[in-house]
Amino acid sequence: MEKLEVSSVHNHPLLPLTRFVFGMCKGCDFMGYIYGGYCCNELGCGGEVFHKECGEALPEINHSSHPGHLLKLFSRETYSCSLCGESRFLFGYSCSICNFKLDLDCARRAAPLPILSKPSVHEHPLELCPSSKFVGDAIDCKVCGYLEAYHTSHPKHSLKYLLCEAAAPSYADKKCILCGNELGKPIHHCDVCNFSICTRCMRNPPPLGVVSLTTHDHQLHLVPRHIEFTCDACGTTGERSPYFCLQCNFMIHRECIGLPRVININRHNHRISYTPSLGQGKWKCGVCRKEVNGFYGAYTCAKCPTFAVHARCATRNDVWDMVEREGTPEEEEVAPYEVIDDTTIKHFSHDHNLRINKDGEILQESILCGACAFQICSEPFYSCEQCSSEPSCL
Repeated sequence: MEKLEVSSVHNHPLLPLTRFVFGMCKGCDFMGYIYGGYCCNELGCGGEVFHKECGEALPEINHSSHPGHLLKLFSRETYSCSLCGESRFLFGYSCSICNFKLDLDCARRAAPLPILSKPSVHEHPLELCPSSKFVGDAIDCKVCGYLEAYHTSHPKHSLKYLLCEAAAPSYADKKCILCGNELGKPIHHCDVCNFSICTRCMRNPPPLGVVSLTTHDHQLHLVPRHIEFTCDACGTTGERSPYFCLQCNFMIHRECIGLPRVININRHNHRISYTPSLGQGKWKCGVCRKEVNGFYGAYTCAKCPTFAVHARCATRNDVWDMVEREGTPEEEEVAPYEVIDDTTIKHFSHDHNLRINKDGEILQESILCGACAFQICSEPFYSCEQCSSEPSCL
């Protein structure tokens, strides 16, 4: 995938998304994990993400569910999809002649397939579901809701569609084996293997193999099962469905694949870069202040050798500005003052030179530093001898 300079669904260029992101696609309004799509890297967009198909949505399409008329892309309009009946708000396709509307998800599917009559399998007629709605072959009963479908992460047996968690066996796990989210209703379950996944993962399965050279030199393979492990990329533990490199005995959370290489965080003055290993030593996280294990991945500062941050802490939404800085030149730092001599400086906020006072003079409680706005006590401070400007504790 290459950079999308022009997209029908976004105002800025879109970059290929090489990591798993849990969020809402700004094209089809789907909430879940997105991998292999696109993201916006512009400051202020908050890292908006799109499925590959949504980012590449065409301005006009022909669709088998509405033959004969051209469907045109529209945006920011509340509507109901004529094919699935779901209410949508973001983007969709419409026919100007028939008022036929199609959401982006259904636009990727073919029209419904013929109805089958299989008395030996089910008492009602069964309809073949489009393979883009469920991964692999699926059969659906419109009368009672019976559905069975195959999933790429569990190819041995079909998964039964259960309308509620109570319909699953008592021994079944209460969390999705792939994403770890609590299973709500409905769920998809295999009685033979005690394998349960949520609707989101059924509709949007994680890839079985991932190539991310910024993460690891070899292809990573999904292990869709319960397994306790320590993620080599972030150093925290996991309990299900990691990605694994057999050649290197390397394990990683899906959300740690493709961690941003160079970022800005609001807890440090310089850019920080991801490193697969800090090496032996004592490190304390610059965000949570807890110990950083140097034998796992973390972020460091090239200008401050002792500064380190946990990978998970550095990429928190309240710490990182969601913009990847790799390949973008860093702005030169400008010192806030110029040193005139051992006792005098010229600060950018004042017209005159400031002279240091080290006599331990006690100022009034109402005197605040002109730079940081905190009270100046008995510590040394700079002041202007030519005017009554507020002193500074620089």
